[in-house]
Amino acid sequence: MRDRLHFILKAIFVIYIIGLCFCCFWNFRSSIDLSTELWGIPKDKIAHFCLFFPFPIIFYLAFPKLRKTPRRYLKFSILALVAGTALGWLIEIIQGWSGCRSKDMADLLADICGLGASLLMLQIFQAFFRKKWGLREEK
Repeated sequence: MRDRLHFILKAIFVIYIIGLCFCCFWNFRSSIDLSTELWGIPKDKIAHFCLFFPFPIIFYLAFPKLRKTPRRYLKFSILALVAGTALGWLIEIIQGWSGCRSKDMADLLADICGLGASLLMLQIFQAFFRKKWGLREEK
């Protein structure tokens, strides 16, 4: 049962990556206006933040062996941040090559902020529920 759940979660992670790439490469200019600002922040940066925020959470659920102990969780956090940043960087490079999108390193910064906020939330969530339910770390 657990193997099936992990397979489903890994499939969800792959589907998420495909959806993320679709959102980053598709030309939405005719339907969605991201050129304006919301509270002084460009909407396209908010979109990048929101698109990359789920990355560590889905990664966390899909690969449980990477996070069983505090030492492994630290490695998981670094791996999630590096993998997410590499994906964001690759997306920006490809967008620079495409004719309909532009490369903007501020988008990469928004991606990294989304990854970092998500990792911070996961850390708080994990510490809170370990304390609340008395969960011990697996060895």
